[in-house]
Amino acid sequence: MKNAGVLFFTESIQLLCEQATITCAVFDGIERVHVLNRKDYSQDIITNINNALHFIKQELRVEYKMTGTARRKEIYELPLDAVREAVINAVVHRDYFLAGSHTVIEIFDDRVEISNPGGLPRGLSERDFGRRAVRRNQLIASLLHRIDFVENMGTGINKIRTLLKVAGLPAPHFEFGDFYTIVFHRKQYMTKSVEKMSVKSSVKSSVKSSGKTADKIIKLMGENSLVTIPELAEALGVTTRAIEKQIAKLQKNGQLKRIGPAKGGYWKIINNE
Repeated sequence: MKNAGVLFFTESIQLLCEQATITCAVFDGIERVHVLNRKDYSQDIITNINNALHFIKQELRVEYKMTGTARRKEIYELPLDAVREAVINAVVHRDYFLAGSHTVIEIFDDRVEISNPGGLPRGLSERDFGRRAVRRNQLIASLLHRIDFVENMGTGINKIRTLLKVAGLPAPHFEFGDFYTIVFHRKQYMTKSVEKMSVKSSVKSSVKSSGKTADKIIKLMGENSLVTIPELAEALGVTTRAIEKQIAKLQKNGQLKRIGPAKGGYWKIINNE
């Protein structure tokens, strides 16, 4: 009762139950190397769930579909209800007596992984996973049921599978051991990979040996406004720092402008003389 009280009603779990923190991270590429964004949520259990879901939603690609009405329809690359089930499942079923590790949400270019310490609850085998319900933290599950976060019927895994199937996505991948992990495969990954390959190919083929570095940057950006700083550095045979300095000068001189965010935006040439 006291532990559940801390999880549900504290303003910060850092002092009494630090392991209940939810850590969310975005990585560049498909490996755990370069972290682009990270958030640690350590408030009460409800706020942590809502914050984690918002974090994932902000990182997923979304398609806007016109419906003929005043409101457009937003179609996320992963069904948000499936992601919601997975996050809540991780919070409900993690082993809160295992200190030193958090519930972790990791977002890569090709997948989203949600892991919680503790593996499968005692009495639930891999064979029965998704077919039978065994609750490690019955009080947490009961309280979340009262506020309509869960049904408390052991239907979450089948819901996730069904939602992904309806969306035309691959079935989730599950890993069991000291940690339990669910892996969602992102829908847009192949398209994004093809775009990156074509961008890199066009950059390499258009580089010439003559001219100043700034002129070459302008030329490459004029041919491909989506080109990235690392791609420019590779194409010109200089460091990314050198590219950044040249871009800063071009922007200061009013020759170049960045439209949109660092990730997902593009370059606009203002003066190409």
